[in-house]
Amino acid sequence: MLDLNTHNRPLRKSHVEHLSREMKLGRWKVNGDTICLNGSRLIDGQHRLAACVESGCSFETLVVSGVDSDVFDTKDVGKKRTASDTLSVRGEINTALLAATLALVERYMTGRILSKISFTNIEVEQALNKYPRVRESVHGSKNRTRLAPGSVVAACHYLFSQIDADQADQFMADIIGGHNLSPDDGVYMLRERLMNNAISKAKLKQEYIMALFIKTWNARRTGKMLRQLIYRTEGKTPEQFPIAQ
Repeated sequence: MLDLNTHNRPLRKSHVEHLSREMKLGRWKVNGDTICLNGSRLIDGQHRLAACVESGCSFETLVVSGVDSDVFDTKDVGKKRTASDTLSVRGEINTALLAATLALVERYMTGRILSKISFTNIEVEQALNKYPRVRESVHGSKNRTRLAPGSVVAACHYLFSQIDADQADQFMADIIGGHNLSPDDGVYMLRERLMNNAISKAKLKQEYIMALFIKTWNARRTGKMLRQLIYRTEGKTPEQFPIAQ
C-alpha cells in the first residue's frame, strides 16, 4: 500500500513514532477510521502504514478502495478529539482542567516535570485510573483562585494531600485567602510573587510556579523560615526540581 503513496502530504516522523509506540504497547484500537485507496494512489493512511512498518506489529483496520483522488482535501480537516473530550465522554466534569492537572501530576510523579511532552487521550485516561483522587482536588471550590494556573493549584493540592490532607487544605486556603499571614511566612511571600506575576507581562512558566508552591509547602512543613522565594533554573548551579515532603 505504501508503494501507492506517490502524492501525499509530508510524512510527520513524530506522528509515526507515536502510532508505532501505541501499536507496540497494544493500545491500538479499531475505531472505524479507514485506509483509503483509489486503485493507483494511497489517499489516506500513510502514517498508520508507516507505523506498522516501523513497529513490526500488524494492526486491524478497515480499507476502502475506489475513492476518487480529488477527495484528499476533505480528509483530516475536522476538529481533533482532545483529552478533555475523551474524559467528557466518560462522564467526567471540569474536563479541561482535569486533563491538564492529570498531565501535570503524571509528569511530576514520573520525574518528567521539566520535559516538554504531551500525552495521548489514552494516557490521560490511564493517569486518571492511577490518580483517581485528582478529581477531588480539581472539583474542590476551595482550590479556585486567579493567582495561579488552575492545573498547578489542583496538582499541588493533590500532591500535598497525599502527605497530609488537612495541612494541604489549610495551605491552599491561606494562599487563596491570605488572611492573618505575617511577612516572614513563606505563604505570604508566595502570594506576593503570584500577585506580581499576575500583573506582569512576562509570565512565569507553570513549572516554575509549581516549584515555588512546593518549596513553600516544604518550608511550612519543616518550620523553616524563607529569606527569599526563588527557584534557580540557570547559572552554574541550577536547582533540581523540588520534591514535596
